[in-house]
Amino acid sequence: MSQPIYIGIDVAKDTFCVAACPKVLKLDLPNTPQGHRQLCQALCGHPIASIVLEATGGYERPLTAELLSAGMPVVVVNPRQVRDFARGMGQRAKTDPIDAQVLAQFAQLVKPVPQTHATPQTDELAELVRRRRQLNDLRTQESNRMATIRHPKVKKSIRKMIKTLDFQILEIDQLIRDQIDAEDDFKDKDRIIQSAPGVGPQTSAMLIGNLPELGKLNRQEISALVGLAPWDRSSGKWDGKAHIWGGRKEVRSALYMAAFTAKRCNPIIQKLAARLEQNGKPYKVVMTACMHKLLIILNTMMRNQSVWIPQKA
Repeated sequence: MSQPIYIGIDVAKDTFCVAACPKVLKLDLPNTPQGHRQLCQALCGHPIASIVLEATGGYERPLTAELLSAGMPVVVVNPRQVRDFARGMGQRAKTDPIDAQVLAQFAQLVKPVPQTHATPQTDELAELVRRRRQLNDLRTQESNRMATIRHPKVKKSIRKMIKTLDFQILEIDQLIRDQIDAEDDFKDKDRIIQSAPGVGPQTSAMLIGNLPELGKLNRQEISALVGLAPWDRSSGKWDGKAHIWGGRKEVRSALYMAAFTAKRCNPIIQKLAARLEQNGKPYKVVMTACMHKLLIILNTMMRNQSVWIPQKA
């Protein structure tokens, strides 16, 4: 029986390096569609157990999509986790070939479990949602500049920019709506998610596009994936405070705004927030707990394919 091979790929803007454990493969290819196809051809015929890449600001997405379409077992991991693994192995040097070999060793020893990968339609929706957030951030920056500007010409320029951004945001909103309406699965998810008081169309689109695992994991797993599971810190007699860490920042930001609204209009979140405030909990602790509770409710609704029912929530 052939020995399983673990592949590590270090992706840069223009190129990517490939290493394997055991060392039966070593490649340096351009980060282009042709390079992606060459890699798939090179991997065919090998008993691939796992392929691990780091999240590198989006440069890994086209390659990941190509490998998934070829039926390869792909895992995209947090770069900090791999860096800590390298330090634990005593590897201080950092080059692209070394990073690729560390990723291959990480795949062989840690054996990370592949998560649910997005479909092409989900990727398109996630790009639209991401672009809307970028435009909204730009609009906020321009609005903040207006308060400190005195020159009339500069103020006029800022107003024009804000007007342009408003128009583009409306265009993106319509594209998001059309993308959701074009897919029956998206429409069902949107109907279920928006039935929860406090959750609007932007939060719903963010969850559909950036959290395809919603409803497919248990409450502990989905909380850890988003970054809302508190991590304990204690040693001996010292008992430190628990903190949330890691996860998907964009999803967490959307849940924050949804929880902020749910504190006023969602009876379950409202009661939770009131109880924590009466116990003297800080504002951040209260909001984190509300976000966590709202995520668990939405996860349960998606798993059961059920709209909002206050008694069950």
